[in-house]
Amino acid sequence: MTGWTEDGIARTWRALARQEAAEDWRFVHLTDMGAVSVDAGCHFPLGREALIVSFPGSWPVNSARLPEGKGFDVTGIEGQSVFAGKTAIALVRRPEGSPDIFAIMVVDVLRTLETAAKSAGRDVMETFLERVREWQAFMARTHRPLSSDAQIGLLGELWMLRFLTNTSLGAGALDCWRGPLRAAQDFHVRGGAIEVKSTVRTGSFLAQINSIEQLDGERMPIFLCAFRFEESTEGISLVGLVTELRETFGQAGVQRGFEALLMVMGYLDDHAELYGRTLTLKDARVILAEDNMPRLMRATLPPAIRSATYVLDLDALEVPSVGLLKLINKFGID
Repeated sequence: MTGWTEDGIARTWRALARQEAAEDWRFVHLTDMGAVSVDAGCHFPLGREALIVSFPGSWPVNSARLPEGKGFDVTGIEGQSVFAGKTAIALVRRPEGSPDIFAIMVVDVLRTLETAAKSAGRDVMETFLERVREWQAFMARTHRPLSSDAQIGLLGELWMLRFLTNTSLGAGALDCWRGPLRAAQDFHVRGGAIEVKSTVRTGSFLAQINSIEQLDGERMPIFLCAFRFEESTEGISLVGLVTELRETFGQAGVQRGFEALLMVMGYLDDHAELYGRTLTLKDARVILAEDNMPRLMRATLPPAIRSATYVLDLDALEVPSVGLLKLINKFGID
């Protein structure tokens, strides 16, 4: 990975924001991913930030094939000498679009392109457009208050995020939180991953596994962390945990990135009065996804099965918890 960050992309856009003469665009080259070229751009007269992905060969862009939605435009670029002989597609922030959300999206698209470019047999353009469509779907959705289950799920992810910030990762743990960006697992820590499942229900802990790759991906090791919370006046609310992490990341100068990820998760301060229930962590199980853990595995499934979701009864697993200390040690952090 090249190490794309929201702050780095934002600095690049700021450097492009001064219009010279009557130019419509300013560009700066970011990287090449095989035959695919990636540039940052600024579109005038409004100085709108853009990411331009250009593919070899020049052909007319069918606008009907490009995604449509809120927050940003997807358009072909023609008549620019820098893209001569190429087909250039730009993501351009709309004036009403959030700059922070747009930066988060662009970094996610860059990382997705890198992965696709390294994978044999994957069509990079189709992967690019598919990821853009997913973001357009997010931008278009109505932001209603989080459901009870969604609140508990977010609380669990933020609890893990706070735990990781208290290790040697520090504020760098924020870059590990990949759940908001539709990664297979909630956290990517160095070469491994952590998937968090949370509940406040009594009885069996039933965890929804959202894909085959969630517990059988390319990252190693993969841990499944099961958090069971219970109501307690001495606990912490979702609002309280958000406030605590805002202070932590604010002191580290990365609060904007944290705020954008919260928005992607559907957390808005307008709904904060609904998120005041205080909870405490009753039990935490940390399970290493390895051969003796029951789960769907790509290598043992018929090739005709392309995707699957399933429910795992965590209380029925005859696999011991390895503990949070071993988890961080396994990643080489302390």
